[in-house]
Amino acid sequence: MSTLAEYGFWDYTTPGAGGIEQFSRDDYLTLLDDMAAAAMDSLMICVKWSTTGYRSCLPFLDQLSGNPVIASDNALLREVIDEAAARGIKVWLGAVVSIYAAEKYGIAPYEMHEMTLPGTAPLGVGVYDADSSEFTERAVQIAEELITLFPGIHGLEIEMEGSGKGLPHRAAAYNAWAEANGRVPFEQLGRPLDPRPFDVPDWRDYATARRLDTLEAIERAVRANGFSGKLATILETAATPYAAGQEINLDVFKGRCPTWTAITYEYDKWRHRHAMMDFCIEQPRSAGIPVHYLPRGVMTWTYGCDWPLPIALEESWRRDIEDVARFRPDGLWWFGAGAVGEGAHVSTSRLNAIGYTDGVAARRALLKAAEPLRTRPLKAS
Repeated sequence: MSTLAEYGFWDYTTPGAGGIEQFSRDDYLTLLDDMAAAAMDSLMICVKWSTTGYRSCLPFLDQLSGNPVIASDNALLREVIDEAAARGIKVWLGAVVSIYAAEKYGIAPYEMHEMTLPGTAPLGVGVYDADSSEFTERAVQIAEELITLFPGIHGLEIEMEGSGKGLPHRAAAYNAWAEANGRVPFEQLGRPLDPRPFDVPDWRDYATARRLDTLEAIERAVRANGFSGKLATILETAATPYAAGQEINLDVFKGRCPTWTAITYEYDKWRHRHAMMDFCIEQPRSAGIPVHYLPRGVMTWTYGCDWPLPIALEESWRRDIEDVARFRPDGLWWFGAGAVGEGAHVSTSRLNAIGYTDGVAARRALLKAAEPLRTRPLKAS
């Protein structure tokens, strides 16, 4: 029997993600019933990714048509939160505050990607570093809006993927920090200055400090607005063919954000498996940080490999179930709760190609495999 404090799914309402983004009310109720039957007690819904999956009044957030939550003026998501509570399931909301639809955001990013969304023109998505203009201010606005629009949530998750890269335009800000902290200047750091997975300690510490400036600002703002729920953030790790690494200085994180929960993930269970469990679970625990692990669930996303994956999806689940039992994170969210269409994180066509009739069938297969992870008794029928 696992001792997980929280156990459930992690998924997205945002356009282009796949997963629950096109779920109807009935789809959500079926998901919640499946979760309750599996003794799950936690659902993380990411409502801001590269795109936005809730009705927002913030002028820098996209509001793409065809999104069920946006079309309902957030009523659908509020009902999901209420229905989850009725089943004993806590709902978190999550936001990526480093990636935006660039045209709507109105500030030049350091890196651009193109998202192709069904039935619409390609969308230019920008990645922003933590020294970008208005980075922290806008992250705070998103957090404040979410706790205001959805007061029934259990927790708030903030992600800053891509915000820590060492880019030439960050040299002056880094050098001021380095002089104050007795570190080497930017020009002597060497390359590459990507904290994942290459170890450049001075840059890692600077990138950590800038990230924590934003997290601290968010915490001050939401607490001042009466939010008493939990706070969590992803601490990115990475596994390449030749290296594994941790982007964040964990001791500094613990010192500055002592009440925050760390979220770590590892989707490629065929690569550096035990090293990644060290980075994802053992190291945060050693630093005194509660950690929620985010393994591959009903997810068909690939990076650097083709579909199907190098190992079967079911084998990936088996290995993660084994590792969770061995390394014992504080919480677990399976990334991907099903799908009713195509998306970046999961697509029904890929699920069909490996033998699943639909996203519900894949989800129930995962729940069947993961029965040893139940954390609470089933309700009497």
